[in-house]
Amino acid sequence: MCSIIGINGINVKNHLFTMIEVLKHRGPDATGVYSNNKIYLNENVHQAENSNFMLAHNLLSIIGNNELQPLQSNNLTLIANAEIYNYETLIKKYNITSLQTQSDCEIILKLIEKHYDNNLKEAVLNVISELDGDYAFCITDGEDYMVLRDEVGVKPVYYGSTDNYFAFASESKALKQINIENIHSLKPTQAIYNNKIISIRQEFIRVEDNTEYSLLKEELKNNIINAVHKRVNRLDEVAVLFSAGVDSTLLAVLLKKFGIKTTLYTVGTKNSQDLKFAKKVSEDIQLPLKTRIINEEIIENNFIPTLNIIEDTNLMKLGVGMTINLTSKLANKDGHKVILSGQGADELFTGYNRYKRKYKNKTKLLDELTHDLNNMYHVNLERDDKATMANSIELRVPYMDKQIIKTAIKIPINYMLHSEEDNIRKHILRDIAQELGVPEYIAYRPKKAAQYGTGIDKIIKKKIIKKEKYQKILENYH
Repeated sequence: MCSIIGINGINVKNHLFTMIEVLKHRGPDATGVYSNNKIYLNENVHQAENSNFMLAHNLLSIIGNNELQPLQSNNLTLIANAEIYNYETLIKKYNITSLQTQSDCEIILKLIEKHYDNNLKEAVLNVISELDGDYAFCITDGEDYMVLRDEVGVKPVYYGSTDNYFAFASESKALKQINIENIHSLKPTQAIYNNKIISIRQEFIRVEDNTEYSLLKEELKNNIINAVHKRVNRLDEVAVLFSAGVDSTLLAVLLKKFGIKTTLYTVGTKNSQDLKFAKKVSEDIQLPLKTRIINEEIIENNFIPTLNIIEDTNLMKLGVGMTINLTSKLANKDGHKVILSGQGADELFTGYNRYKRKYKNKTKLLDELTHDLNNMYHVNLERDDKATMANSIELRVPYMDKQIIKTAIKIPINYMLHSEEDNIRKHILRDIAQELGVPEYIAYRPKKAAQYGTGIDKIIKKKIIKKEKYQKILENYH
């Protein structure tokens, strides 16, 4: 949806505006700045007073017209990169009648205000358990400030410091631009409170439940339906990062059931598996498909831009990042501002091939699944967010819904993975997908990672990376 930026030091205005410009692609529609308890918007932002603590917000407007941030109520000021899916429920629960905007982010401000009694940290901690959504936000009462992200880490926050200032931003490149070298990704279990890192919640833990298969399947099915629905509740149209695997096809089928105008987007080399299956399944489920055939030249031309977008030299991440970047670029050309992906389903439902190796050691497998879920924020989610936001498109990931996770972490291994030789995996999800209308040949199509299904990984490893120019770029990248 946007970018959030903050800096605490001495006369930090110049640094703040440097970061605003670096992250303009995340929010090209409007800019707001906070300084000395005053708010400056759009053409007035450069009139902001130079002070020791400043906040900024770049807006990507998706719904509503009056959504400019920072948002302010009495002595509280908020900047947020958020989608709060239960905001209407919270408005009714707390009888909130003083909303000034159409932005669901304002509910964060109003709830904290209701709990606020001159203790900002306590008020925030009392509110976050009630929020159902993907968010990263900073709130200040003029004396203290606090920064945190949702419990999975769908929305990014990076932080770092020099001898002269402490800063945070939605992407690390903004911090690099003001000469911060030691940059960290804020853990979803932690928050920044007045330049200090504090613990605010526990990590997820996977523990098998003995609930029978049919009941867990029904619970999970309902949670998936609800998760997709609330992510498109106020949208007229949406794009889907479409690999024609079970995860993205299930999203597409549900979107069609909801009556949302949906377009599927797929990229791949001429004879790639993803393109082949995407064309067939789009016809079968009768949804429009936009494709782009890519080749070595296109991949080479996008290698360095993708590296700069995701800020990671890992070849696997480069392959996935390029897939997502090129796909979301197609969607951007069609005017889309929201794109859905199946990210997270493999970590939740044993989708990766490597999980088979621990099938006979349930404790180790549960530990690995737990680790993967708790580390998705810096392994996959931040990469995907950067790759889509580079094209000013917000990524939404229904499988990362808190109710889906709540169900998934108690599913017995045998409901998902049947043996050491199980090349299908994710059985409970596949059964749900078929029940909901995903064609059988897709519901039980074996997993093919994005970088392999598109053919991008093969070209990167066999062609691009063998060129001395790109080897040196990777070796010297900082």
